[in-house]
Amino acid sequence: MEKFIEKLRTSGFKVTPRRKAIISLFLKKGGIFSPQDVQQALKEEIGQCGLPGIYRNLESMAVCGILFRIVTFSGERRYALCNAAHAEGHHHHVVCISCGKVGNVSSCLYRDGMTINGYRLVNHVVQLNGVCEICAQQQNT
Repeated sequence: MEKFIEKLRTSGFKVTPRRKAIISLFLKKGGIFSPQDVQQALKEEIGQCGLPGIYRNLESMAVCGILFRIVTFSGERRYALCNAAHAEGHHHHVVCISCGKVGNVSSCLYRDGMTINGYRLVNHVVQLNGVCEICAQQQNT
């Protein structure tokens, strides 16, 4: 928890009870949550929470690298804890389309500032989708 709170501070965000509760939710339950899932879980823990505030907090935590945004095949926005949030360095994520397990991918061919087909790369977001080893074994049985 402390690593994530420090990440909030160093990114210039206030450490609020709601942000602590969101981090705690992701740490305790793991997995991928929609903003509505987070809102429901926080209602049970800290009382009334408006959905716009939940979205703002989730996005703030995505900006500072505590969470990362996942876009599902249906276009729904979901979030997961970035297990590499305490580590510095460029990385991406791979998401199991069956169980939602998330892994880190440290290798990337792209670097901000490089030129690709005449375009200077300013930033990039990559989400890899696949099937984890456990789900692949279960699907083959």
